[in-house]
Order: sequence, then structure tokens, then C-alpha cells
Amino acid sequence: MLKTLRIRLRKIVSALSEKSWFPQLPIAVALALALLGLLHLIPVVDQAQSLHIHLLTPGSLRQDLVGVSLPGVSQLSIGVILLIMSAGLWFRLQLAWLLSVLALILAMVLAALSMQSEAPFTSWLLPYEILLMGLLLANYQRFSGRSFEAATLVALAAVIALFAYAVFGIYYLGAQFSPTIDNLADAAYVSVVTMTTVGFGDFTPTTTDARLFLVSLILLSITLLSTAVGATLIPAMIRRIEQITIGRHVKVIRNNHYILIGYSALANNTCRELLEREESVTVIVADKSAAARFAQPNLDVMIGDGGNLDILREAGAEQAKSILALTDDDSENAFIILAVKELQIKAKTVVAVSQSKNLNRVRRVHPDMIIAPQVLGGELLTSLLTGERIDIKSIMDRLLGKTSAKPAPDKGKTS
Repeated sequence: MLKTLRIRLRKIVSALSEKSWFPQLPIAVALALALLGLLHLIPVVDQAQSLHIHLLTPGSLRQDLVGVSLPGVSQLSIGVILLIMSAGLWFRLQLAWLLSVLALILAMVLAALSMQSEAPFTSWLLPYEILLMGLLLANYQRFSGRSFEAATLVALAAVIALFAYAVFGIYYLGAQFSPTIDNLADAAYVSVVTMTTVGFGDFTPTTTDARLFLVSLILLSITLLSTAVGATLIPAMIRRIEQITIGRHVKVIRNNHYILIGYSALANNTCRELLEREESVTVIVADKSAAARFAQPNLDVMIGDGGNLDILREAGAEQAKSILALTDDDSENAFIILAVKELQIKAKTVVAVSQSKNLNRVRRVHPDMIIAPQVLGGELLTSLLTGERIDIKSIMDRLLGKTSAKPAPDKGKTS
């Protein structure tokens, strides 16, 4: 059943991708997530309109928070996290995608629970959240950005939002603990102890609401903190270990060279031909397994997102002769060219297109050259099998993506 649902989602997404806003689907998902975050914040803002918080008066903060229900506190946290993650999705960060999925799961659980309450908060958002979850799961490959700096900022912002949710939630429920929590310092202490799953036991929840809140906080902390650590600290440690065991990489002089982005048969063959002509080549691939597939030894390879501006600058895009987007994903190639255009450099841009339906769409990013060998292959083979006349100029135009019109059939002699 899950497999059938996934296939249907892929068909829907594929149909949506054929629309005129291709390849802007990740940006549309980011905007949809930001809208969901705002919709979560609206009820909380309505509740808080009459609040007047006086931090200098002892005990006044909790009295002011009485106007905001505990589900409202949860909504506030979810809304803030969704807004932060939408910024990460805008830059197609893989970590932002994962945290967005986790936040949506929490939002859907909250919506389902609110249906059973007398004053449901977010139950009306449940269909929208399910649709957005489907779009995220069906388009996980489009969110492949691995910028270490951006991922660190997203993770830090998410952890801060979670900590604020913990502090204000525990302070709000302070009377339901033994001993009572009546100040923000104790609330922050219990938050840290709970989020790190230490559990000293000096503050104990005495009601069901307090226990359920701590359960939600523990589950969120385990998933979010482990994800944040896995995306930031672990890669930094691995990089440091590699420097110690293998040695620091020799600084490569990248000037007047070619930059090939992505692995494909076309990228591999192009790299080999350029090296045979004694040209300097730098390759950018997403992971080490793709780098290992290039047959050329001692190749200048960078691991990272070819659409990331920092990666492009590190690869020497400003000094490059040409930048070639040669992945098998047409939308990924289009995003890479958009990133190169943002740098405003003089390097010639070349983009590969695998499907004929994407030719006109890729032209909208204005590359200097489009090459479509796979598009041409089927037409050329068909012409040979049916005995149609083959025009050399038409072949070159089709190969370079200069026209979308097929040559008129001619049963005459093949040239």
C-alpha cells in the first residue's frame, strides 16, 4: 500500500513539474511551509493580544501566560520551527528537509489531538499538513544541499526554538511539579536536564499534563539534537580525523580551467577528453562514491553541492573558462546554472538536458550552451531505421538544443 501511494505521489509531482514554474518546486514547497508556520502562529497571537508581561515583577510572567493555553505554547514552537525550516528549504538544505518532516509529524499529532478537545486549534490544518508532507517526501532528492555553514545555522536556530519551547512550557506548568517551579532559572535547569535525558529527579511532574509535556519534549530532543549533531559535529570530526590520518590536502591552483558538476556518462567522457588535451579540470560531485566513478587518476575532485555559491567560489568559478552542469537531473542542472549566474562571472555555462520536454524550460535560465545528446539519440536512431534523410546541420542544432522542432521526414538518401 505504501509503495502504491509513493508511486501515485511521484506521478502527481511529475505532472506538477511539467508546469511553467519548473524548476521552482523546492521554492514553492519552502513558501508553503512558511505559510503553514504563520497559520500556526495566528491563533497564538490572537490569544496573546491582551497579555502584558512584566519580567521584573515576581510571579507576574506566569499570571500573564494564563491567557495562553498549553496547546498554544506548542503551536508557537511549531510555528517558529516551521518558519526557520522554510528558510533552509529555500536553499534546498538536506538538514532543513529532515527537520521539516519531523516538525510536520509533530504538527499533525497536535492537530489530531486537538480534534478531541472542546476548542480544537489546528485540526483544520491537518489536510494541508498531509499534502505538504507528501510533497516533501516525494521531492527529497531536490533537497540535497550540504553546506556545512548553512546547516549549522539551521540546526542552531532549531535547537534555540526547542529550548525556548521547553523553558516556557515547563514554567507554564510549574505548579504541576514537585517542588514547584516558580522562576525561569529553575525552568531552564529542568529543560536542560530533560533535553539531555539526564533526569536527576530533583523536580518531578505530578500531573498527567506535565508528564505528557515532558514526554513530547524528550522525543523532540532526541530526534532534533541527534539530527543536528549528525549534520554538524560529526562531519567536522570526520574532516579533522582525515586531516590527521591522511594529511592536509595540497592547495590546488584553479585558474583558467573547466569545472564539471555532477557524475554522468557524459561528464566522465568530457573529463577524459579535456584531460587528454592537457586542460585543467575540477570536478564537483555530491559524494565520494560518485567521485570514485571517474576513471581518471589524480583528478581534482571536490565533494559538495554544485549549486552552492561557496562551493563554486572554492572551485575557482571566477577564474574558470567554462562551467558545465552535467548531472542526469535536468532540474538540478538548471539550479546549478542559476547559481552560476548569481555569481556574475564571465565563464561560459554549459548545461546537459536529458528529456526533450525540459529543453524550453532550461533555456529560461539562459545558459551559453545546451547539449542534449540523449534527446537526439532516439530521433537519430529512428531516422536511420526508417530511412529518413539526416541533415548534418539539423543534427548539430538538435545536439546543442538550438531548436525543438523535428526535421521534416524525408525518405530520400541518407547524407
